[in-house]
Order: sequence, then structure tokens, then C-alpha cells
Amino acid sequence: MKLSRESWLAIGLVVVLAVITALAAAQQTQAAVLPPLSSASTAPDGARALWLWLDDLHYAVRDDVAPFFSIPRDARLVLMLEPFPGVTSAEWETIDDWVRDGGTLIVAGDRFGAALATQHYTFTLAYLDNPVPALAAQTPLLASPPLTGAADVRTLAHFETERSDFVAHLAAPSGPVVVSFALGKGRVILGAAPYAFSNAGLKEPGNPALVLNLILISPASGAVWFDEWHHGVRPVDSQVVGPEDWLRRTPAGRALLYVAGVIFLAVLLRGRRFGRPVPLPGEITRRAPLEYISAIANLGRRAGHRRAVLQQYHQRLKRRLGQRYRLDPTLRDPEYVARLAEYNPGLDAEALRRLLARLQRPNVNESEMIQLAAEVAAWIKE
Repeated sequence: MKLSRESWLAIGLVVVLAVITALAAAQQTQAAVLPPLSSASTAPDGARALWLWLDDLHYAVRDDVAPFFSIPRDARLVLMLEPFPGVTSAEWETIDDWVRDGGTLIVAGDRFGAALATQHYTFTLAYLDNPVPALAAQTPLLASPPLTGAADVRTLAHFETERSDFVAHLAAPSGPVVVSFALGKGRVILGAAPYAFSNAGLKEPGNPALVLNLILISPASGAVWFDEWHHGVRPVDSQVVGPEDWLRRTPAGRALLYVAGVIFLAVLLRGRRFGRPVPLPGEITRRAPLEYISAIANLGRRAGHRRAVLQQYHQRLKRRLGQRYRLDPTLRDPEYVARLAEYNPGLDAEALRRLLARLQRPNVNESEMIQLAAEVAAWIKE
């Protein structure tokens, strides 16, 4: 028996309803399981041991959350451990302003949420092929208490960044694992080794000393606040502000979203257009990239811009050769070549000096310009 279009539509809606119900049930089941590095979790990957340990050390420890994201006024250290994805720009603004006023932020994790959080500070998590079990301190700053041996951090990732204003406290052979940098009057500490903060990790040698050293980097006095807001914790009496909160947090709002989704799906399955059909663009003959390059070259030849072209090659050569060593390309040629030779003993300094001088000659014919361009390309390729 062949089913009608309406029958298929009804079957599809029933299937969608079943999928939504299953997802809701799975979400409720997951909500009962505390997330990794939660201050209330006693699981091996939880952080309850860290909470109790800091409390025994007479730190003022807090994990309370307000109806809206805010950092407690008496907090001097915020622990953002394995945060969930979805930290909003307004929340980042609150965090950064608090750090600039003298607070210390520790972000530790190697999951997707932590990767997004560290990306906010232009640090990218790069994952290792094999975990590195133990790492030694990279600087003498970890001395309270002294970190004499390697810490069993069992890291699965390291950081990659173009920044140079940071201190690496722990590093794997492939890159830094724990870094810190100043932000205003405060400091930000990023860690790609969350195992050291966990209930199981604090039992391993070197990890308690490492964690305590990171906490003591903060010079201010005040409470240590575990950021459970970004573990999904909300107060029971959280107020609903605005239509967005009403849609997401109230049963009526969720029902309205579901009805809107069902109507959209029904219209989509019935094949009804949302507007006028857009005709396909006609065949457009595009010019090859080589034609553009040839046209620009011919324009430069007619205008006699050899001097400008050579100056561009001159600056490009200095930028590319000095990029690795962060040399200023605006330095005078003799000083630039001398500094570059200090960093690269195998450099043919005399040949480079002659090439830079030839690139600044005022009168160069076309054949000489082509030869100089080829020499510059050879230097850059090396």
C-alpha cells in the first residue's frame, strides 16, 4: 500500500517527537552526573579533594553562583576548571575586567570548552600523539613550596601561540603546558594538564606542590572561587529576564519552540516555498589568474616602477629572513645583516649585504631587475 504525503508527514513528526523525547531523557541523565573537575564531584576526575584541601589550608573557598554571572567581591582567585563551551562575550568582559583590577584567573582543561576558553587569550590547544606522564618545572618561580621533582600531570596537549609575553611554568618537548601572563594588575594562568587538579591527580607526586604554587602566584588576599557557573550550575530561584530566558528556561517557552519547530518542519516537508525562486546565475567566463598578474606587470612596466618594485623586494627579503628571529626590517642594512649573522652563523653575510645594496640602486634596467627578483626568491626559498 502506497502511503500518502500526509501519512509520511505524520510519521516524520512522530519520529521527530520520539527523538526529542530521547534527547531530553539523555540530558536529564547527564545532568545527574557531575562534570569533570566539579568542586562537588568525588569521582576520580572531580575536584572535591582540591576544595577540601584548600579549606584545610585555611583558604576561604567558595563555589556559589548568582542569578547572573558575576565574580564574588571577596574573590582573589578564580578556578575555571574544564569549563563548558559557551562562555559569552559579556561574561569574558566581566572576567577580564576583574583580572585587570588585580584578580588571578586559572583556566585548566584539555576538552573543547577549555580549548575555546584558552583561545580567548590567543592560546591554541594542540593535542599530543602520546600522553606525557611527568614534567619538570621550567622556571625557578615554582618554589613555594619547592617543586624539586617532576609533576605527574599526564598531559595530553600543549599550547601554541604567537604571543611572547608569557612565562612557561611547565613544558612538554613539543610546547608549553602551563603558562601565565599579566593582564592589567592581575594575572592569567592557563594549564593544559587538568589531571593535576583532579581528585586522582592530587595523589600523584609533584601535583600538590604544582597546584599550590599556581594558587600562590596570586599576590592578593581573598577567597578562592570555583567557577561552577560554567559547569552549568544555576541557582534554583534564578529569575527569568527577557524573552530569550523565557523561551529557554520555562516549560511554556520550550513548548512554543517545539511548536515552531514542528510547523517549520511541516512546511519544509510539504515543499512550500518561502519566497520567489532565485534564478541560477548565467555562465560567467572568468579570466585566469595569470592574466591578472600579466596585466599588473605590464602596467608597472609602462609606468617605469622598477624602483618601487625593487624596494618592495628589498623590504620583503628583510621581513622573511628576520621573521624567525623577530628582527626589525626597518633597521639599516649593515646593522640588520650583522644581527642576522649573529643568530644564523651559516649565513653568507657578505652576499646578502651585496644583494641588499643592489636592490637599492637607483637605475636598474629590466633584465637586471628580473635577475635580482630571482636572487631574492632563492634567498627566501632557502
